[in-house]
Amino acid sequence: MEQRGQYPQSRYHLSRLAEQQVLIRNQVPLIAMLAHLEGDSTDFTQLNRLVTGRLVNATLTERSAQRLMNLRTAVAFMTSSPQGFDLLTFGHINDLVTEGIGLNGGELRVGPVMVGDQDFGIPVPQAAAVQHDLVTLRLKHPDYTDRALQALAYILANQLYRDGNSATAFLVANHVLMSRGAGVLLLLPDQFAEYQWSVANFYRKHDTEGFCKWLYHNALYGPEDLA
Repeated sequence: MEQRGQYPQSRYHLSRLAEQQVLIRNQVPLIAMLAHLEGDSTDFTQLNRLVTGRLVNATLTERSAQRLMNLRTAVAFMTSSPQGFDLLTFGHINDLVTEGIGLNGGELRVGPVMVGDQDFGIPVPQAAAVQHDLVTLRLKHPDYTDRALQALAYILANQLYRDGNSATAFLVANHVLMSRGAGVLLLLPDQFAEYQWSVANFYRKHDTEGFCKWLYHNALYGPEDLA
């Protein structure tokens, strides 16, 4: 049994095989979480059938099916590819997430962040500045669990992409964790309401540390925590 640990220390130190097994066993819950974060409410049974290659009924829209297949591809990439902590890797993950359903997948956002008629005032990201920020983040946060959570918070705070920021952020974080056997970041169905409160508080107060601590204590799992 792993030590529970205290943020920002890594809680899990799994072999690559053990880490892959955790992710593979929890592939469907992970995709379900990512879809939920992107506003898709596909029934879990439908999602499970689609992800495992079985027929689904006609109530699943083409857009929902495309989104779920995208997420399945992105999870497979995260599971099988070497971790790269750079803008190219982040952009590739976003491109996988948004293929066929979003515009300019993998490219940094070029316009304001709008909800209805409200401009949230988040600056348009510039490639050179983002690259510099990622280098700084990597040096400032040598612990891989801490780095994963900080990267997730960075993507959300800056809304780097036009579409798919939430799914991209969680995939990037899990890609970092995967590379060092540090567990899996996963929101269970009964945690979404508390997560929404936590992320809203993060946006309102710019409290990255508090947000990362919440994720560490509530959404980080190892093999003994999950089926």
